[in-house]
Amino acid sequence: MAIVEQEGHDALTLRAVAKELGYVPAALYRYFPSKDALVAALQRRAIASLGGELAEPVARAAREPLAALLEIADVYLGFPRKDPRSFALIATLLGDQESRKTAPVLMTILSAVSEVFASAARRGKLSEGDALTRTLGFWGALHGVAALEKTRGIAPELPTARAVGLASAAALLVGFGADRAELERELSARLTIKERSQKAVRVA
Repeated sequence: MAIVEQEGHDALTLRAVAKELGYVPAALYRYFPSKDALVAALQRRAIASLGGELAEPVARAAREPLAALLEIADVYLGFPRKDPRSFALIATLLGDQESRKTAPVLMTILSAVSEVFASAARRGKLSEGDALTRTLGFWGALHGVAALEKTRGIAPELPTARAVGLASAAALLVGFGADRAELERELSARLTIKERSQKAVRVA
């Protein structure tokens, strides 16, 4: 994971890993038949780590589904900072045969978040709609915004990825039928004073 973080996915080879660990490359083939098998195993571990982070907001969804969805967004937006290696691996999900073994781990998380969306609709907090489609749209938007944080390195005056991501999440929820005023309150409670002062972080 350190090799991926520091040098990128292409630098990760079984030879490089063996060198870091002080093994001969052939020793690693006893555990992983290929580089893709190693990457897929790391990705499963990264996704499981994210799932652990999301467990608490998912658990509170029965009481406050909209607040839980904003908290899920907040956790995901903070994940690149909290665990950059895992986030980098999730960001480079592979589509090969080996990575398909990762699907059940990923689907466990997506299903849990999807149930939050379904619960919100059942309680009248969102309009009726396909919960998995909403989950994927929500995740895709957050993932894209999380990648924007790097732009602040060259333009620090831009709003934080967290602030823009939470506002984007709230805007999506309004599009899914949530009450704008309720989301404005939830968003305001979650943002810092500085973030609340920026027009870019208000619910669109």
